[in-house]
Amino acid sequence: MRSVSRDIVLNASPDRVFTAFTDVPEVLAWLADAAVIGPRVGGNWALGWYADEDSEDGYHVLGTVEAFEPPSRLVVRDLRFSTPEGELLEGMRLSIEIASENGATRVSLRHEGVGEGASWDGYAAELGPSWERSLADLRGWLEEGRKLPGR
Repeated sequence: MRSVSRDIVLNASPDRVFTAFTDVPEVLAWLADAAVIGPRVGGNWALGWYADEDSEDGYHVLGTVEAFEPPSRLVVRDLRFSTPEGELLEGMRLSIEIASENGATRVSLRHEGVGEGASWDGYAAELGPSWERSLADLRGWLEEGRKLPGR
């Protein structure tokens, strides 16, 4: 199994960063087009993105909250990703660790359980760059109040 890890240091409090991953209006500002989040162990953590502006089809990720420890840790297990074409990739885990660091906050993200084989290769190749873009969007939201286009 493959994994992707990314870290970023943000000028925002740990509470603010944790909320950005767990509060639906916050998530919609910087990460997804749609979200359903049950902020508790056993709750859903589901995000969606439209394939394009003129389509109702899209990409979805859905998992179950395994750890909900404000403001320091969020873990989502049984993460599955689906595409508009009906492809389903299952069995992943997302861990987000949040810690104060020299007056700022470090976010350490680990996306595990990325499978092997042709159906996984495109997803695996895009996962790291995708998280890098998303974490840059998180920085823009938390440090500058910059939302994703169309928000």
